[in-house]
Amino acid sequence: MHYTYCNTLDFVLFDKKPAVTETAAHFHPYGQLVLPCGDDVVVRIGEGDAHPLPAGSVLFLSPFVRHHVWLERPGGHWDSLSVNLARLGDDFFSMPYTRPIRQFYQDGFYGVLFEGEAARHCRAEFATLDNVFHMEHLLTALRIMSGLALAPARRRLSVDIAQPPDRREIELCQTIAEHIRNGLGGELDIDSTAAMVHMSPSNFCRFFKRYFGQPFYAYVLGKRFEAACYLLDSSPRSIQDIADRLGFHSASHFAMTFKRRQGLTPGQYRRKQGVARAC
Repeated sequence: MHYTYCNTLDFVLFDKKPAVTETAAHFHPYGQLVLPCGDDVVVRIGEGDAHPLPAGSVLFLSPFVRHHVWLERPGGHWDSLSVNLARLGDDFFSMPYTRPIRQFYQDGFYGVLFEGEAARHCRAEFATLDNVFHMEHLLTALRIMSGLALAPARRRLSVDIAQPPDRREIELCQTIAEHIRNGLGGELDIDSTAAMVHMSPSNFCRFFKRYFGQPFYAYVLGKRFEAACYLLDSSPRSIQDIADRLGFHSASHFAMTFKRRQGLTPGQYRRKQGVARAC
């Protein structure tokens, strides 16, 4: 099975997604919780066996674990919480306070399943979480991870560690993603990015489509919109300034393309997020 590289937490610490119904087989550089909402959710970790997830359980997967989650029957769904603790800094995992989380991440390479009280507590915290920039939500995400890390009742789903087979390919994906993230305000092109990772443009395009699941320029545009949403929501920068920082030709061009993609103008999006924060 082929696994794509999914990287949607470049600008935020966590992302809560309710009612997920389908994902491609993938891996990503952050941890993820899968919360099945029925008995029809199945996960495959690496090339191992498929495991049905009991309703009410919680599954934790560490960064870079290859996995595929799907539904045995139509009509069901699961909830998802992705948490990118690396955004708290390189020293986060070296602090004595985070020793249980370090061990938790080691176990998570096998897929860790929680049921009973630990799962119920996680789900109760998850219900209060929202994707807004409030300190309480940051603390809730950390409480969820800490609570699971300290929970004694857990079981591994996989016998073997499930990581992508070629470490060099992981590093290439990370290098390319970081280059794009750092270059969103400039002219990103295939030739220079391919040269940076010592590939020909044609080989680079094939590699990129294989691991990122879409063409290069579509991915870059998506990252510009992710950054735009983050800046509109988290900073007082003007729309003109955000357009300039993200390489759009003008504020009007930014507004037009933003509305085409998001269904709202940048100003409308900012006001909507402001209402959500106030609530």
